[in-house]
Amino acid sequence: MTRPTRAEMNELAADREKSAARSAANAQSGREAAADPKLSDNTRKQAAAAAEFAARHAQDYREEAEALRDGRLPGEDA
Repeated sequence: MTRPTRAEMNELAADREKSAARSAANAQSGREAAADPKLSDNTRKQAAAAAEFAARHAQDYREEAEALRDGRLPGEDA
């Protein structure tokens, strides 16, 4: 497998940023559902857990985008 070009890495970084934004929006939606008193306790607990996962995914995507913009593949040592 060949290493991606700088342009390809920038494209991948932009894609990761879009994924981060989508995950962040999902996390916000989950937090809102978790705080909704009209929902059952169980549904609110599930929404809170889902919000945590989505927030972690958003952070992971942001870190991957940063690595790609820096010319590194995600997971490579800095």
